[in-house]
Amino acid sequence: MKPATPPLPERSRRQGEEPGSLREFRVNHAGFTLIEVLVVLIIVAIISGVLFQALEQAYRLQERFGMELFKVQQGSMATDWYRQTVQGLQPDYPDGRNLFHGEERAFSGLSSNPLGDDYGAPVPIVWKIRSNQQTGATELVYIEEKQETPILSWRGKEARFTYLDEQQASHDSWPPPLGLWPQLPKQIQLVTRDDGEPVRIIASPLGPAATLMRTQDFFGTTQ
Repeated sequence: MKPATPPLPERSRRQGEEPGSLREFRVNHAGFTLIEVLVVLIIVAIISGVLFQALEQAYRLQERFGMELFKVQQGSMATDWYRQTVQGLQPDYPDGRNLFHGEERAFSGLSSNPLGDDYGAPVPIVWKIRSNQQTGATELVYIEEKQETPILSWRGKEARFTYLDEQQASHDSWPPPLGLWPQLPKQIQLVTRDDGEPVRIIASPLGPAATLMRTQDFFGTTQ
């Protein structure tokens, strides 16, 4: 009769087998199941689709409003150029060849703020309004040394210059036909409409309105 095998000590049993909690952990976290992978892929696809749609819309908005912003900036720069030349208007001598003359569609005179290279020196300039037959737009054209440069354009044909005197009375030409007037008006306004909306660009000459007198203007030309 064989003696009974004594039971293994508790410590030996622990060394020969793994605890149940560790085995369960290894089984449960051995890897992702196919369903979990598919769910993750579906979620990623949905998020990617939403992001691509939002990005496409952002590009469209940027393209649209970027062009509008460029037009606004371009228009602001053009009106600044117009005001700059008007602010530099200077009266010519009474017998000069560049006395200021203004009509509804154009005005001309001497400006010490020309857009060309001779900034600071009185230069003959012309601003005129013309219709572009090809595009149907109205253009504001700057002329210096017989070179015409379109500066601004807009939709619509209604456009004109008006000239304001010291009492803020508006005139269609300058100098007005009746009365004694200084050579330069107080203000020059470009009045027009763009897409039916009224637009008024105002500029004021900053130089003297009347010509500075010379000696021969007092005593006449000496022989």
